[in-house]
Amino acid sequence: MIRQANPEGAKFDSLNAQNDILQFKSIAKGPLLYNLSFPAGKYLSFFAAPNEKITVKGALDNLKSVKIAGSIHQPAWQAWSSMWDHLHLYAGTIFKKLDSIGKAKGDQPFYMDKLKDWDRIMVDSVDAFVKKFPASPVTPWVIDSRFVVYPYPDKAELYYGMLTDQAKKSPYGIALGRSVAINSKTSIGKRPDFIQPDTAGKLFKLSSLKGKVVLVDFWASWCGPCRKENPNLVKAYAAYHNQGFEIVGVSLDDKKQNWLKAIASDKLTWQHVSDLKGWKNELAIAYGIKSVPTSFLIDASGKIIAKDLRGEALENKLKELFK
Repeated sequence: MIRQANPEGAKFDSLNAQNDILQFKSIAKGPLLYNLSFPAGKYLSFFAAPNEKITVKGALDNLKSVKIAGSIHQPAWQAWSSMWDHLHLYAGTIFKKLDSIGKAKGDQPFYMDKLKDWDRIMVDSVDAFVKKFPASPVTPWVIDSRFVVYPYPDKAELYYGMLTDQAKKSPYGIALGRSVAINSKTSIGKRPDFIQPDTAGKLFKLSSLKGKVVLVDFWASWCGPCRKENPNLVKAYAAYHNQGFEIVGVSLDDKKQNWLKAIASDKLTWQHVSDLKGWKNELAIAYGIKSVPTSFLIDASGKIIAKDLRGEALENKLKELFK
C-alpha cells in the first residue's frame, strides 16, 4: 500500500510487484511525501517529485538498512527522519518513566522537567533544520507537523518567513502559508469577531460582549477531554461571571440534540453557538481549529491575551485579571 501525503487530502493505492519493480502513478503538482507500507505494520517514507524514479534496495526484515535513491529531496528527508527518530526515542523513555512514577506515586517533577528539556531540544532541532534546508520542500512539512497546531503556532510564522520562495511555492509550502495566515487571526494581540447561530437559532456576535473578559471555547459533545474540562469552566464561570467574565462555547457538533443534551448535562449556563457542521464549522475553519478543546481568552478591549488556558492555569489568569 502506498500513501501520498497530499496537503489537499491523503491518497492511497495498492501496489503489486512485477520483477521486483513497483509502479504507481499519482497526480502531484510538486514534491510530496510518500509512505510505503508493508504487512506487520512496517513502512518506509520518502520524498518524490513528479517524474522521478525511486529505487528502494534492502530487505523487508531489516528496513533500517534499506537505501532509497532517486529523489533530490531524499537527503533532507533522511536528515529529518534521523533527527526525529532520536527525539521520539527520548520522548518515549520519558513518558514510560512518567507512567511508572504515576503508578508508584513517585517523584514526577524531575521527569516533567525532562519533558520540558525535550520540548526545547525539539524546537532547537527544527531551528537547525530550517536554517540548513531553507529551500527544501521537506522543510515546510517539518514546520507544519511540529508547530502549526501544537505547541508553537507562532514559531510556524517565524520559520515560514525563513523559507526561500522555492520552498514556499511547494505543495507543503503553500499549505503552510495558508495555515500561518489562518493562525495569525487568533495570535496574541488580535481582535477577533464572528457571528454564528445560538441554541435558539438567533445570530450571536462576539463583539456584543466588548467590555467583558471572554473565553471562546471550541468543544463538542463527543470530545472526552472537553467534557472532562467542563467542570473547571463551570467553577471559573461561577466565581468570576459577576465580575465581568463570559464564556462563549463554539460547538463542533453536527447534531443539535447531542449538543443541547451535553450543555444541559454538564450545566453549561453560558452563551453557546454552532452552525452544526461538525469539523466543517465555519468558525473552526476560519480560525484554523484542528483539535478540541481549543480556546482563547479575550480581554475587555476585545484583544486576545492568552490561548488554551485550562484548569489551574485559567483560574490563575482570571484571578490576575479580576484582582
